[in-house]
Amino acid sequence: MRVSKGLAAATLAFAALMWSGTEAVAQECNRGGKHTIQVRPAEDGSAELRYRDGPGDSVTVCRGDTVTWVLVGSDRTFFVDFLAGVPFDGAARRGYNSRLTVTIDAARGSYSYDVGFDGDPGVDPIIIVE
Repeated sequence: MRVSKGLAAATLAFAALMWSGTEAVAQECNRGGKHTIQVRPAEDGSAELRYRDGPGDSVTVCRGDTVTWVLVGSDRTFFVDFLAGVPFDGAARRGYNSRLTVTIDAARGSYSYDVGFDGDPGVDPIIIVE
């Protein structure tokens, strides 16, 4: 049986891609377990989330990690309200915060939540537990 060079190269490239994808997930869980999400006021009054120099719409964490939401650029307080399922012990809604830290203690999956300033529209990001 003869295998063409193109097929062999494509197979090796696919295997490398699959291996690097698995490694990327493992690295995410070994980053030290501390995640800080900045809560900032947007021009329209809603909350804007920033995480590691990018948007904070989706943050991947592992069980046992801590997640901290920190208010930046305002003297207002914000709320964090998990909509369906809570990835940590305690109440689903945490209000009147300038800083909030929780420890993730949940099964793998996506956890939607709302974060915003009282009286203004919130945003709907997710926490992904690997």
